[in-house]
Amino acid sequence: MASSLPSDDGQHLRLDVKGAGGSDCGERRDAAENRARILAAAEELFAQRGVAEVNMAEIAQAAGVGKGTLYRRFAHKGELCMALMDEQLRAHQDAVLGRLRAMQRQGASYLEQLCFFLQEVVHFTERHIPLLSEVQRSFGIGEGPENDAPFFAWQHLTVQGILRQAGAAGELADHVNIDLTVDFLLAPLTAPYYRYLRTQRGYSVEEICAGLLNWVHHLFMAKAS
Repeated sequence: MASSLPSDDGQHLRLDVKGAGGSDCGERRDAAENRARILAAAEELFAQRGVAEVNMAEIAQAAGVGKGTLYRRFAHKGELCMALMDEQLRAHQDAVLGRLRAMQRQGASYLEQLCFFLQEVVHFTERHIPLLSEVQRSFGIGEGPENDAPFFAWQHLTVQGILRQAGAAGELADHVNIDLTVDFLLAPLTAPYYRYLRTQRGYSVEEICAGLLNWVHHLFMAKAS
């Protein structure tokens, strides 16, 4: 039976995906109001013109705050986008981890867990392509793990954890390079490349999911052969 996703304390892995600039209980009232105005202004401008077409100066002007106030709260537009997705990110992570726990209690294989997780990543990316694209651009995703925003680090560590446990359980062939496999599986799901697959290559969400799952099945079948 599959056991829990690995982490330092042996429990299911959960990272804080709270967007930078997030509020806390001790935040001053005026600072909280500024944050709310900034997020509301950004959301409205993004809806009107698209995330890529709006700059930080325009957001500050629309929110009625100085650029210094904006940049003290959000170092770049990617951090602001993370804050806008905060609730969705938390709900997504909680739902996915809850389902993985249930699958593990039911004795689901690591193959089933990985297929479930990758499909969830595809669907979340599909719903949030514009914001995720800006987050990945601003944080330099793909330039090295030290630049990864927590949410993307969580994706990487979750896939890595499932594959490592699959290897320990004998479900993967010994020659499988787990770290490289994680990168290969998640690379098509970075928002800019995912957008390319959808808009330039014309693949449907279903085709992208099917392609990933086919690859994963072959990966696990390598042990049997």
